[in-house]
Amino acid sequence: MPSLLILLFMILFLMESVVAILGNGFIIIVLGRKWVQYWTLPPGDMILASLGISRFFLQWAAVLSNFYRYFSSNNNSLYLGIFWNFTNVTTFWFTTWLAVFYCVKISSFTHPIFFWLKWRISRCVPWLLLCSLLISNLIFIPSFVKTYLVFHLPVTRNYSEKTTLHGRTRVLQWYFYLLLQMFILFIPFLFFLASTILLISSLCQHLGNMQHHSASPQDQSMQVHITTLKSLFFFLILYTSYVLPLIIALIAPVSVCSFWFWVWQVVIYAGISIHPAFLILNTSKLRRALKKMLHDPETV
Repeated sequence: MPSLLILLFMILFLMESVVAILGNGFIIIVLGRKWVQYWTLPPGDMILASLGISRFFLQWAAVLSNFYRYFSSNNNSLYLGIFWNFTNVTTFWFTTWLAVFYCVKISSFTHPIFFWLKWRISRCVPWLLLCSLLISNLIFIPSFVKTYLVFHLPVTRNYSEKTTLHGRTRVLQWYFYLLLQMFILFIPFLFFLASTILLISSLCQHLGNMQHHSASPQDQSMQVHITTLKSLFFFLILYTSYVLPLIIALIAPVSVCSFWFWVWQVVIYAGISIHPAFLILNTSKLRRALKKMLHDPETV
């Protein structure tokens, strides 16, 4: 039986998971119905829908994997871990493309590269999402191979061969798989950070132009900049609180039976549970759908 403190953080983790699953499920339903109705989605909604789907399955994978590992001695939970890794990487990349899309569409830079990106980004969104899935396979395939080596091949071998295989698997873990996973997670984080910094620069440039031309402080473009920046800043904090503990856990894994493991789970999934609600309240069509659902529950 878990201790009282572990039980407390298990409950907090479950509460976060319920909020995340409901929030992302709502996004999937609203945008999914729109896709079924029109057989297409605007590029921004396409990224939001993909992000909602990946987070929905990521949260389920986290819940099933964590509790299976805690209450069962069976190592089959590692297969759930493979699925978790896949959805985790796709979530990272989909989040990054959302930030990049906002940056390109809203920024007011006059450089030819930005004009070209503004013209091409909408057409590139489906290919960017597809590339994210292909990149995620760079984690999925090594994860599956590692699990297969550990739990299937040693069955028919003697003790010395098992020991040798175990040593080679650890080398694979530390010098290939771990570095690959950190690289694949760190690259989208840098893209996200760069998009936020560029949007800040664009806002500063826009404010300078307003002062020079004595524009109204209620300028619509500035309001769009500020609203988007609030969203990105808010998620940058949540994103960082997810990335840094995750990288630390990759370097120094913590046992699922440890109190600190469940504290870590509560911390890293706080962002995933809060951000869908933030997106719903700050996206006009999702906000309207929520109001409509609250007034008439049968409509959604």
